[in-house]
Amino acid sequence: MRTALLKHGPRAAAALTALVLAASLGGPAAAGTAAGTAADSAAATGGADLGRWAPVPVDVKVTASGIKAPLSARAGLVSFRVTTDDPNGHLLQAFRPHPGVSADQVLADLAKAVSHQPVPTAEGIAAVRDRAELFGGAQVTPSVAETFTTPVGAGEVVLLDFSAFLADPAHPVTRTLRLYGGRTYEAPDGTIGTGSPISADGPAGVAGSLVLERDTADGPRFEVHGLDRAGDSILVHNASDELHEMALQPVAPGTTDAQIQAVFDRAAPGPLPYTGRPVGAGIVSPGRSVLLETRNLPPGTYVLLCFVPDDVTGLPHAIKGMHQVVVLT
Repeated sequence: MRTALLKHGPRAAAALTALVLAASLGGPAAAGTAAGTAADSAAATGGADLGRWAPVPVDVKVTASGIKAPLSARAGLVSFRVTTDDPNGHLLQAFRPHPGVSADQVLADLAKAVSHQPVPTAEGIAAVRDRAELFGGAQVTPSVAETFTTPVGAGEVVLLDFSAFLADPAHPVTRTLRLYGGRTYEAPDGTIGTGSPISADGPAGVAGSLVLERDTADGPRFEVHGLDRAGDSILVHNASDELHEMALQPVAPGTTDAQIQAVFDRAAPGPLPYTGRPVGAGIVSPGRSVLLETRNLPPGTYVLLCFVPDDVTGLPHAIKGMHQVVVLT
């Protein structure tokens, strides 16, 4: 069921757009307050103060032989339009090492994080969280392409074929994209950051649904609002203090979260009821937001999954209960 916010058409769209800007540009500490204030302001004005700019997409193609992308693009609100022709599908991840940290150091930490050994895995993912900014990504197939949009300041961004990395962490497949220039944007609440606002009628569109990644007393969870149509764009906001992703995995009709958890807990025999290859958003840092747009996503039953490991136990968040079944029409 859609929330009251999502029922109000253009004003809801403006509020969601303000959220992706304020939460990402304001940083983790300002995300909650700044995002709420900006969303309220945008909803009250109908989005008039969001401007009328939209980013020019950066085309990225991930193939079995590497990553094809331009050498440079404009900083600000950046849209990565990701495709693949590989029938196996690919997950592209974008990140930037923090000052004084090399890309090789981040990749070494990431290799520990995918080692499937609890202690090194936890240490590795905690180091990645602390040493790099993760901008999200796109998990695509030949039939389902995706665009993810997020504010990124000037500087180098590393594009990583995460699917290839999982298969062979010792030989990462990357491409470096240099972002230059950018526009300074003042959010409705006065928050300043580098980026260009998406207009309600801009080519990048606005979110039709909202997925929050948040901490609860029971562990990390998805909080889903309005995600009931396959054609909707999705605003994904990481409101927790850990790294998170949002895979969209097709499953058999009638699948429940209890069944998913039962298999994770080994309380039920057999494999998970997956019916196809996953798509969805890559890993985002705490406090960041990504607007995900899918193309040609078939209607059906999906489960949202986060397999990023916990930074204490090393267990994937999905095993700890970070999954939610949705039916998309």
